[in-house]
Amino acid sequence: MRHQLAPGLQSGSYSIPGASVATAEVNRNVRYEPEESPPGAITVGLGVQAGVITLPAIVIGVVIVVKAGGGSDGYLAWAAFAVLLVSGFTTLVQAVRFGRIGAGHILIMGTSGAFFAVCIAALLEAGPATMASLVVVSSLFQFLLAAKLSLL
Repeated sequence: MRHQLAPGLQSGSYSIPGASVATAEVNRNVRYEPEESPPGAITVGLGVQAGVITLPAIVIGVVIVVKAGGGSDGYLAWAAFAVLLVSGFTTLVQAVRFGRIGAGHILIMGTSGAFFAVCIAALLEAGPATMASLVVVSSLFQFLLAAKLSLL
């Protein structure tokens, strides 16, 4: 019985380093392999698309927390700037990789909805300084967890 290949796939014989597969399906619609670098114009275009998709999602979390916590418009502008700065820096660290820190791939870092309730409560009860302190302390816990994740 002969199997039909999906459109764009061709059966062929080629070698994969470290594998003993003699025949495999080749997708002719894939333009670049994972380790290939596309031309600069395509890279910039994809980066702009990723930014347009992800930046609003990163900022909206801050808007929700600040508005629900009763923060002023000035504080909201500062918080939006801060989250974009920190998210950009941590995304860069993930992409470039410094020793054991970073993935070595584009991994966009942003806000987490898991902390919204705690941040809103901290803003309402104790103000922005306490909320910022709690964010820093929770990040240290996450660094510790990431360092020991292999043990779990």
